[in-house]
Amino acid sequence: MKTPAPLGWLLSLVMLGGCSALFDSGGDTGSNSDRLTAPFEPHVDLLADVNRDGVVDERDEAGEETWSAERGAIFLANIDDDQKACPFSPSFTQLSDEQLAGCNDSQDTEVNGEEDLKDLARLRVAPWPGAPSYAVGSVSVTGAGSDKVRLFKRMDGEFLSFRIANVLPLSARDLREGVDLAIEANDIVRDAAVWDGRVEVTLTIYHVDRPQELFRDTVMMRVAPVVLFHHLTPVRNVYVSRLDTEASARFREDLGGALVSSREPTLFSEFAVDDLWAQDYFEPAYMALPTEGGGQHVIQVNLRSANVNAGERPVPLREAGRIVYWLRGRDQAAVQQYQSGLSPESQTLNSMGNTEVIPPYEKDGVKYPLGRLLRGRGPDSEPDFQLDPSFTRMLDAQAVQPVVYLDTSWLAVAHVDETVSFLPVDSPRGWIALVADPALARRMLMDARARGHGEAKLFEGKRWVLEQPAEMTVSMLLDHAGVMDTNAMAALEIEEQLAVLREETGITDAELVRVPFLFQGSTHGATALQPGTVNLLSVSRSLVIAPDPHGPVIDGKDLFKAQLEQALAPHGIRVHWSDTWDLYHVGGGEVHCATNAARVPSPVKWWEGGR
Repeated sequence: MKTPAPLGWLLSLVMLGGCSALFDSGGDTGSNSDRLTAPFEPHVDLLADVNRDGVVDERDEAGEETWSAERGAIFLANIDDDQKACPFSPSFTQLSDEQLAGCNDSQDTEVNGEEDLKDLARLRVAPWPGAPSYAVGSVSVTGAGSDKVRLFKRMDGEFLSFRIANVLPLSARDLREGVDLAIEANDIVRDAAVWDGRVEVTLTIYHVDRPQELFRDTVMMRVAPVVLFHHLTPVRNVYVSRLDTEASARFREDLGGALVSSREPTLFSEFAVDDLWAQDYFEPAYMALPTEGGGQHVIQVNLRSANVNAGERPVPLREAGRIVYWLRGRDQAAVQQYQSGLSPESQTLNSMGNTEVIPPYEKDGVKYPLGRLLRGRGPDSEPDFQLDPSFTRMLDAQAVQPVVYLDTSWLAVAHVDETVSFLPVDSPRGWIALVADPALARRMLMDARARGHGEAKLFEGKRWVLEQPAEMTVSMLLDHAGVMDTNAMAALEIEEQLAVLREETGITDAELVRVPFLFQGSTHGATALQPGTVNLLSVSRSLVIAPDPHGPVIDGKDLFKAQLEQALAPHGIRVHWSDTWDLYHVGGGEVHCATNAARVPSPVKWWEGGR
């Protein structure tokens, strides 16, 4: 927004002096009389990439002072580590969590090489060849986030920052020749009540002998939000924990082979951490900036889980979550956010297997082009069994993937990925929901017994902890009153979850795939008795990796394998079965819990989302 000062005010100026030392006029400033009486007709302009085409030019002029889905300039939180300058201790003991979190490219006043420069959004003060010698100015950042922003000015071919990070002085020569600028944030948005991610960048012109403002041009900018991946895009990198056990080696070998068979250009990363649950200790996400040609420059943002350790520990947060700092590097950022003092029982909710993404959809005229977060929590009547509020505020503050909540308090682990998953398909909606269905599992077993297969065995050759035999017949399982009671309860709870999904997404029964398996009771709630096949890894539009259910083999086929294969075959999805029993199932998790995945960013840019 351009606001020249009225000419009458200029003609009434009187010489008081004392301010000229604040500015370098960049040449002969002429007589005092010339400077005080010459008409001021500004032809100066502050430009940013308002139209989001990756180029800063005169086409960015319209609507620059506001921000909307259609127009508005964007910048990034420059919190990656392009030159790998941040220290990391593989032993997890050398540096504190806060020391690790505090290191990234935005914490210095330099542009750390050409790769770092790509993370900075550009602005430009357009040349004003006729700028009078008395005109000087500044570019500054105002608003709630002004302390989270640093400006850079191009001088002698380099982008340099000044002592006051969000104010850059401009001489008369700068105004005549034009100036290239760059901007970065030193953090993502963490609490919308404190900062909503918007800042105003303002070009102000002054009279060299007067501090009063003569002209102002303002551009509104918004820092990119952190977007979590959904399953409609293929996997780019699969992560798994590497334990020094034979079972871990077998699982990793099988997983790697399945990824190769997918023929997707997928990386496979193994973490040497003493924590089985790669899904839970961090979550890959991303933020993006428009680039020339309609692309987007992406920084992957790895969110550390807000799991706080109970008791006295050297590291307050779950130690394996420090992997986000090992991953940090070029276009790889790390974020941690947590609140101490929450109940130990609630910490399971803060594992990232309890934060998933419903893929994009539209309902009642409202579009969710990046999907919506799906999170489990306890009912309001259980205030001590709730999600970390500070982490929740951070997710909410991104404002592009509003949350849907399900009650998961009836589950021992209490994660949404135990009962619900999503797969891409060729349909008007573009995806289906996989939902655990213990009632269907019971009906399938009853039908098997009715057809004379009551003695068929489940879990053949398998054992629980303490070497307790797991093997049982179909009839033994159906006659177990405790298991059947648990599953009657589980079926009701899952129907409640489905009611929420139907209300929020409009999903129909035809878009649901019922995934049969039974639950069992435990001290803290229900867990999967049969390997929970809904807890799988979606690799691409044609492949999922699911846990081997070890169901009864009837007519040469595992009853439960055949059901899921038949349900997914019409969608062109092949199932690769992986044996997770010894390593993961007995501990309460399956393939999805055991893995994590960074995906190709959505082809729909976040700024096109209308929020």
